[in-house]
Amino acid sequence: MIHHVEVQVLILLLIASVVGMLARRVRIPYTLALVLAGLALSFVQMEALKDLNLTSDLLMLLFLPPLLFEAAYHMPFAELRKNGAHIAFLALIGVIVCFCLTALGIFTTFGTFDIVHSFDFSWPHAFLFAAVISATDPISVLALFKEMGAPKRLYQIVEGESLINDGVAVVIFAIVFAILGFSSSHGTQTELDSTRAIIVFAGTIFATTTIGGVLLGAAIGALASVVTRQIDDHLIEVTLTTLVAWGSFLVAEELHVSGVLSTVSAGIFMGSFGKYFGMSASTRLAVQDFWQYMGFLSNSFIFLLIGLELDPGAFWANIPAVMLAFTVVIVARGILIYLGIPLVDLFSTPMPRAWRHILVWGGLRGSLSMVLILGLPADFAGRSFLINLVFGVVSVSLFFQGLTMSPLMKRLGLTLDNVNINHEYDIARGRELSYRKVLQEAQNRLFQGVSDEKSYKKVIEYYRDASEKAQVETAKYAAAQATPERLFEAAKSLAVIEREALDYSMNAGLISSSTCAKLISDLNARVEELDSAAAESDEKLEETFKKLYSRLTETSV
Repeated sequence: MIHHVEVQVLILLLIASVVGMLARRVRIPYTLALVLAGLALSFVQMEALKDLNLTSDLLMLLFLPPLLFEAAYHMPFAELRKNGAHIAFLALIGVIVCFCLTALGIFTTFGTFDIVHSFDFSWPHAFLFAAVISATDPISVLALFKEMGAPKRLYQIVEGESLINDGVAVVIFAIVFAILGFSSSHGTQTELDSTRAIIVFAGTIFATTTIGGVLLGAAIGALASVVTRQIDDHLIEVTLTTLVAWGSFLVAEELHVSGVLSTVSAGIFMGSFGKYFGMSASTRLAVQDFWQYMGFLSNSFIFLLIGLELDPGAFWANIPAVMLAFTVVIVARGILIYLGIPLVDLFSTPMPRAWRHILVWGGLRGSLSMVLILGLPADFAGRSFLINLVFGVVSVSLFFQGLTMSPLMKRLGLTLDNVNINHEYDIARGRELSYRKVLQEAQNRLFQGVSDEKSYKKVIEYYRDASEKAQVETAKYAAAQATPERLFEAAKSLAVIEREALDYSMNAGLISSSTCAKLISDLNARVEELDSAAAESDEKLEETFKKLYSRLTETSV
């Protein structure tokens, strides 16, 4: 028997698929298409979806873990460490500063211009709005960075900030929730009767939940990495990553620490260490594809569900409030960046001045803000207004900031001189790596013994020719782009292949375990030296690269 909830899920999946196909056809970012779909749903008011109602706890549990784990899994720890000062400032201090400035700005401007008439807009509403809107979600901006060849360090800082500040924003939201007297996932209801008590409570909760969440997530990620080391089955290993994503969140919430930061920490650990320590190349591809789909699904459902919560009439009536709130959010972000980044530059590698404009304008808001605001109790006064306000600010942010980012980058000179060359280089490099991998696998199967030996030899001959041609193309396009960053990327990616080749040789009995251990130790030392040089400067990286690989050539002769 088919139940009503199954029909609702199928309808949402159908809408998400149609929106995805239309977005590809008209060539607009999928998140922008989802905003339009959410608005359309608010007008259509489909009968089958009218009684779809998810509790705040269920919303957080269903959608936050996959969104966070997918982003964390693809964030290398080395990038976080390399840009640690700027990312820590933006994601920790920055979120708190923007939260305070936004709350103050919203309360002051809404009162001055008498924006809200449907209910008594007060400090609690300002604090709740500021908490949910503090997290950045620049998915479309990061995609644009890749397309236009933006500096890699800028990409890393924006991506790292977005990942960490998600967790911080959720902790702040939970603290505000508890202070207002609601039941919090990090404890029970609390009654605070003085400013000092509120500050002490907030500080204690913030410290314990953040530190506890990070440590717990790292421990779970480490344990899962050890388990995957014992298994070579991509289906089981994908299932284990699913357990890690939701399990780290649930265990953390039960222990009253940050489930968000626990999931982020577990994802970073598995993505930076676990997948190389315990997963084969085919498993890594399967895990990557699975979590890309889970991220797509979660984003789709969030935007569509908030469309069902919107009141179209109230939404359009609140456009002045939306534009005013958007302005406050941008001003708060600008104050943080233009006053704070110069101070951080004093203690770390300085950031080019033009990047500050990108950080201000590239701090888009997204799905996390809407998950949090949907979690407000149904009987909370002003809930409908806050949902409309948050959806409006997120929509304006995605459209206005997202669509004007490309002209801003061009004006600031933050794109490659020739984007076509960069594109051709990526295509040639992708072909070379894929042909090389197929060639390696075919040779392995031939070595192990196959029934159709002649066919495999013919395939090997074809792919060897194709690989050689792709190498020539890659070298041609790389000549104009042989930057230290590209050398570093190439060395790291080839080191992974080298490690896999050593493991295979040992398992096949071609080399002894002691020889394999010695060669892996040398390989790790080489990669660590490159990591250390990359953290200092491009000049140091290039110098170290030449020294290491000239030594490698001398050793191999």
